[in-house]
Amino acid sequence: DSKEQLFVANGAIEAIQAIIHRYSKKILVPLPTFSSYYEFVSNTASVAYYYLKKNADYSLDLDDLYDKVCEEIPDTLVLINPNNPTGQFIESSALANFIKRISFVKNIIIDESFLPFAYEDDDLNLMSFAGLTKVHENVIVIKSMSKDFGIAGIRLGYAIMSKDKVKDLLSNGYLWNSNGLAEYFIGLIGNTEFQKEYEPIRKKYLEETQIFFNQLGNITGIKAIPSKANFALLELLDGHTADRTTFILLYRYGIYVRNCSDKIG
Repeated sequence: DSKEQLFVANGAIEAIQAIIHRYSKKILVPLPTFSSYYEFVSNTASVAYYYLKKNADYSLDLDDLYDKVCEEIPDTLVLINPNNPTGQFIESSALANFIKRISFVKNIIIDESFLPFAYEDDDLNLMSFAGLTKVHENVIVIKSMSKDFGIAGIRLGYAIMSKDKVKDLLSNGYLWNSNGLAEYFIGLIGNTEFQKEYEPIRKKYLEETQIFFNQLGNITGIKAIPSKANFALLELLDGHTADRTTFILLYRYGIYVRNCSDKIG
């Protein structure tokens, strides 16, 4: 609710790059994850990796991650929640407790770009971790607008962080990083009528997506990793490669899927 904590960006990717270039000398990243978090580090920074375990469906063991944080002592930790590309979700209470435990980490990035597709109760209420930035100066929340609204071409994202960090970034060259279409859309999503239409559609999408994910589990030859995002990570069990499956689905059925064979971890 404080505009001084808001950093509007030309897509979430600009916020990611601005933050890690400015504040990260050593970044700890769970894998697999969104590759920009380790591809965009500056030449003077180092990256440490925490590998999620396939036999645990790539779920995040916070106690184990805590040990890794204590071992590496990074100045930046990245948590995508739900994670990309696994769809695994950390409950908000567990996440809040974990952040208290790692208060010595200068920058805790929580990417909630896929959070509109997650839920913790039967009412499928919309969540945000933005409130954590009020309690913890070291928490940075990043949100891409293209995931739930489908507006990738408009280039709109934001970060919520301490007032000092926002002021610092704006004074270092990020003054004209929005555009007219993005500004129009910001006005639209702030409209009460828009929100009244959006919310029931979002909930219906969540219900249908979970039905779809459950049905994926009935297909022989694949394993669907449990997901609370708008995608499911599939393991192929029938000997086909991801390359071949991607090609067959596109050529025969016109369905384009993300080939994750290039994802580290």
